[in-house]
Amino acid sequence: MKKTTIAALVVATAAAGFTVARADQGDDKGFGGRHGRRGPSEAQLLEKYDANHNGVLDPEEKEAARKEFRARREQGREQRQARLLEKFDTNHNGKIDPEEREAMQAQRAARRAEMLKKYDTDGDGKLSDSEREALRKDMREKREQKHQESENR
Repeated sequence: MKKTTIAALVVATAAAGFTVARADQGDDKGFGGRHGRRGPSEAQLLEKYDANHNGVLDPEEKEAARKEFRARREQGREQRQARLLEKFDTNHNGKIDPEEREAMQAQRAARRAEMLKKYDTDGDGKLSDSEREALRKDMREKREQKHQESENR
């Protein structure tokens, strides 16, 4: 596994554990004090995992939450891997070979170039904070629209 993938998994695991751990501290700002974060709120965590209804996640309850987060993360990883195989595994051997990886990287580079062309309004070849925020806003809107469409099916 690449170091970046491992690092991402470590960060995601820590974030899930941190969110669960914060539920018993009564912090209502969410992970990192930011609004609009992914995942359940502390109140939702308590509602779902506070089996003894004492208003605090005990160690056993936290572990149950962590297990579910891990299972969901693994399921998401498997789904992403399946989509990549479906899209790029041209020889259908069940893995991404070097040539197929090159095709993935080429597509990723083309997508980045497309995004830069669309959002780099000052033409300096990189995204400023405001340009990056415009990109994020559009991505959030697309994700929400996609989510709503999938719920309507």
